[in-house]
Amino acid sequence: MAIRKQPDGRRGGATLVETALVMLPLFVLLFGIFEYSRLLMDWNLLNNAAREGCRYALVNNTATTISSDVQGVVTNRMAGEDSHFTGFTVTVTGTHQGTSTPVNNLGPGDLITVTVIGNYKLMNIIPMVPMPTILSITSAVTMVCEGGT
Repeated sequence: MAIRKQPDGRRGGATLVETALVMLPLFVLLFGIFEYSRLLMDWNLLNNAAREGCRYALVNNTATTISSDVQGVVTNRMAGEDSHFTGFTVTVTGTHQGTSTPVNNLGPGDLITVTVIGNYKLMNIIPMVPMPTILSITSAVTMVCEGGT
């Protein structure tokens, strides 16, 4: 039996189609990893910013401008990454013996909570994969007040 050799130019189209079929899932996976990593980085940054805001509130809870000061500390700690969020809000609340109390009236042993809420905007860079455009992320940090009135 004689085996005929195919001319060199005949497999070019099949190779191109096979490469496209392999590259498409590979790029979807690669971009998915990129987007998920970006989400985790911003989520971790949000948690750290809420923690730093709560630490600031612990030290300065007698200040009359505590809410705006904590907002500034959290925003500075986000280092510009808060632009990835819409509806970015920071709230400072206090608890004295189980009841909600203004932060300025808290004393030693009372709880201060800083809550940071934002709607994370996904880039949606994964081709042909529909994703939600917004993901709501919340971080709340509660610490025990050591000073105050």
